[in-house]
Amino acid sequence: MTTGREDRSAPDTYAHEGQPWRGVLLAIVGLLAGMALIGAVGIAINRGITGQVDEALAYDVELEDNADDLRVSVLDVRHYHRDLLFNDPTPARVREWEERYRAMLAEIDELAELGVREPTAPQPAEMRRVAEEYFAAFRPAVDLFESDPLLFEAASLEGLERIDRLNEDAARLDQLGEELAAAALRDIEDASGNASLVLLTVLAGLVAVGALLGLVVLRLVENTRRLAARERAAADALAEVSRAKTDFIADISHELRTPLTVLRGNAEVGLAVSDDPEHGEILREIVDEASRMTKLVEDLLFLARSDSASVPPLEVEEHELSEVLREIGARAETLARERGAELTTETHVAGRGRLDLARLSQAVLILVDNAAKYAGGAPIRLVAGAERGDLAVSVIDRGPGIPPAELPRVFERFQRGGRRGQGAGLGLSIARTIVEGHGGRIEAQSVVGGGTTMTIRLPIRPPATSSPQPVG
Repeated sequence: MTTGREDRSAPDTYAHEGQPWRGVLLAIVGLLAGMALIGAVGIAINRGITGQVDEALAYDVELEDNADDLRVSVLDVRHYHRDLLFNDPTPARVREWEERYRAMLAEIDELAELGVREPTAPQPAEMRRVAEEYFAAFRPAVDLFESDPLLFEAASLEGLERIDRLNEDAARLDQLGEELAAAALRDIEDASGNASLVLLTVLAGLVAVGALLGLVVLRLVENTRRLAARERAAADALAEVSRAKTDFIADISHELRTPLTVLRGNAEVGLAVSDDPEHGEILREIVDEASRMTKLVEDLLFLARSDSASVPPLEVEEHELSEVLREIGARAETLARERGAELTTETHVAGRGRLDLARLSQAVLILVDNAAKYAGGAPIRLVAGAERGDLAVSVIDRGPGIPPAELPRVFERFQRGGRRGQGAGLGLSIARTIVEGHGGRIEAQSVVGGGTTMTIRLPIRPPATSSPQPVG
């Protein structure tokens, strides 16, 4: 039989239906992977294009630039050479020509430092050799301009031939640089186009993943709505079943109380008027069983009423706590003697508090009765005191204890915590219901072979002048 409190918690019937969260997780992972991919591809493409641009700038464009500068320098040398040939080679003109020659050698050296990678193209080393041969042959002839004009003229013409050769080599290198730079630019444009295509493809895939994520999310929302509707329907059905069960228990309890009362009353009358010992024994058994059944019916009726309300049906009034505990202690001592046990009370509480005296007394007596049943005649202690602003009432026995595996369920209905004895297993559940109705809690601590301590804690704050007393 399930309890009303257990019925209130809806079962997780559809928790695993479809498991749409897996689709969401996969879509999110795919989206993140797509973002990572597009980032990686973008970085790779950017590095590739950057490398091509750097390569073009480092060689192709630089080769064109250096070759063009060399060609200009060669033309300058040829211009000043022709000036020496057609005009008098004065010292000033000679110095100008020598400066242009040295500038041409510097341009050749820059080209050599860059390097010409194409083996069929003019090489800087060969060009420098030609330039040095030109200077070595023409410079002495300049000094013979007046003494041997024919030799000067022949050396000048031969020098111009070498200068024209250098000019042709520089022009070829300049053309090669232009061609290489143009090809590099085309490669860069092709790479940029390919990069754009790749990026568009990745972006399209990313959009597709995002669309898939959207579809999965829509499906998840739809499934969630459907599951929520089913949960609501299941919860409503369970609530209806719980109400029907509670109503049935309450109705049947009401129906049973009257015949049980009549049965017990008739048996008690029979005992009063009958002198037959045999019939008297039977009547006493009827009275005892009717009393036991009446108590069971009252317990079920109390639990049914508690299940049907947000809080148990309590009649809370303000009481003097010391008087309440004194009265409860007296009733507990009487109950323990009836069960063949000895009970001692220790109370250290002052002040006033709001509580249902009858129900709190019932809860404490349930704990005392439970301890007396299983203590085996060993002494029982009832200890009450203020503990961190709460009223703590403990019942301590030295019985066989409760196994650890069964201790968490000891306050559930129809549970005896591993103990075997009389009773339907409702007492501790009723005690918990009463305590929780006061806004408190009930706890059980037990050691197998070392006894059990059950404690009621109620949020009643005694005055600061009261003497706190640890429980147990």
